[in-house]
Amino acid sequence: MLVPSKMDLSIKTKLVNPAENPDTATVPKLLAISYSYPPKEEPRAIQVSRLLKYLNASTVLICEGKDGAGSDAESFLEKTVRVPFSQSFGSDLLNRLSSRIYLPVVSKTPDHLGTWKKSVLNTVNSLLSRQGYRPDVLVTFAFPLIDSVIGLELKRRYNLPWLAHFSDPWVDSPFRHDDPLTKTLNRRLEQSVVENADRLVFTSNETAKLVMAKYPSTLRSKVRIVSHAFEPELFESASPANNGRLAIRYLGDLYSPRTPKPLFQALEILLSTEPELLNRFCFEIVGDVHDLDMEQMGLSRLPPGLVVFLPRVNYAESLSLMTSAAGLMVIDAPVPKNTESVFLPSKLIEYVGADRPIIGLTPPGTAAYLIDRLGGWVADPGAADKVAEVLREFLLFVWERRDQLSKGWGRSEVRSEFEANNVASKFQEVLAELM
Repeated sequence: MLVPSKMDLSIKTKLVNPAENPDTATVPKLLAISYSYPPKEEPRAIQVSRLLKYLNASTVLICEGKDGAGSDAESFLEKTVRVPFSQSFGSDLLNRLSSRIYLPVVSKTPDHLGTWKKSVLNTVNSLLSRQGYRPDVLVTFAFPLIDSVIGLELKRRYNLPWLAHFSDPWVDSPFRHDDPLTKTLNRRLEQSVVENADRLVFTSNETAKLVMAKYPSTLRSKVRIVSHAFEPELFESASPANNGRLAIRYLGDLYSPRTPKPLFQALEILLSTEPELLNRFCFEIVGDVHDLDMEQMGLSRLPPGLVVFLPRVNYAESLSLMTSAAGLMVIDAPVPKNTESVFLPSKLIEYVGADRPIIGLTPPGTAAYLIDRLGGWVADPGAADKVAEVLREFLLFVWERRDQLSKGWGRSEVRSEFEANNVASKFQEVLAELM
């Protein structure tokens, strides 16, 4: 049995009830900074848009883009100001070079979007100083990290109540491999954000615990946990079918160290013990695999058609593929022994919305705890025999329930926690603390 983190970072205050206290039931005016926003389709853009949509707030949003590049998602906002990201030829060349050859500091303090900061600051200055706009709360959504750095400067200039939203760790990310100088500079930036923001929102207890462990307990009192969300109405029921085989799908990109090797190893083991069971299924990997060497990882040792690679699809298509799958799969990178994976992929929350059985090839940590709470199957990708054992149990369940998949799956009370209106209510509570 997986045991969630014991760290208690729950929100203590409650939403204002207009009927009980009409004088204080005001709609907050938010100034939101998010580089990522629709029509971009990366997960961060979608999650920010979803949260703002379900908030009871008057929101002025500043995001990256050109005028006229909006979408229907903007109709619930008071105003959208799109600020293009541009940089000089020299800066662009340096960024391109640093992506090929490691250069300390360049494009890494905190990221390659530094030139966007000046444009945003000028835009906010126009709103606040020239147009007289005064928000109740400033909200920044990182990633990218430049959003937090912009928030830091806006806090310094205007002393607005500031909520800094973290989706992933900053200097503590296991996927960052900075040199000592770059790490020192980023640590100072992160510390300034943590010290100056009035509230720090993380998507999981594990992420908050990792990031805040190096700070005094007094700063940890600023932390609140608000997860990613899904919109139930976006998921339509569809019958699982795939040319006579049931489709188990992974949606998302793969790259080192997140690879399908643990899946290949488990399938190879099952081929020797449960060949008839595997003949009933097809494993589809939908997304970019970049430069991964599939043959070296063992794909050639599997029968043709057992694992199929499909190109990345748009967001709407990805939801359709989730609901038409017989089962859904999470693949995460292994982590060192005695450590936890702190990431809560927004794709996993979409899986929850799709209401299909979920198996996670994921180490102990945030994703594993959630899948376990739902009633799913989890195996550490670093243990091939265990992955094979758990995969067998998962496939047997899916096969036996193949005619009942449209009736839904998993613990409904856990699923409801991640519905957009419930997640937005938690965020609204945090805003109320700053009013």
